[in-house]
Amino acid sequence: MTQSLTEMAKDLVQELIKNDLLAPDDMHQQLIKVHASLLELKNQEDRDLNGTWSREGEMAGAGQPVDWRKSIRKHAVECLVCGQTFKQLSARHLSQHGLDPRTYRQHFGIPRTQPLSAKETTAARRRVVQDIRPWEKAPTYKQAHKSEPAKPKRTSKKNTATTS
Repeated sequence: MTQSLTEMAKDLVQELIKNDLLAPDDMHQQLIKVHASLLELKNQEDRDLNGTWSREGEMAGAGQPVDWRKSIRKHAVECLVCGQTFKQLSARHLSQHGLDPRTYRQHFGIPRTQPLSAKETTAARRRVVQDIRPWEKAPTYKQAHKSEPAKPKRTSKKNTATTS
């Protein structure tokens, strides 16, 4: 027989108390946290079993895979869950769909290094960073690139045999 999420959370918290890893006073708070974690895991498992995201924000059956490259355009990026367009997909917007940027990328096969912003927005940020050059203001960079006192050049002593 399967246990409900509440029963599982209760059992986990009781074990923490038995093993002196949790004070009995903190039981209620921990129970809420454990239940929320279990619920999130269950929802994630259900999504993984059911297939990919649909435009309505619900899981769709095994349909055609979504090409994420088409959603990132020059001046806009389209949310693959709801279809809205933005200059950047914020964590706040993704949280409305029960996702964070990491899980959004995982669901749609987007590389973790791919920015979730329009190409022009990414390019503008890159230009600003190149102009500001913040790495040169870092203490470790300054210390490594301090002008060192000029040392006299060493001349190599070659075997200068004179012929007479």
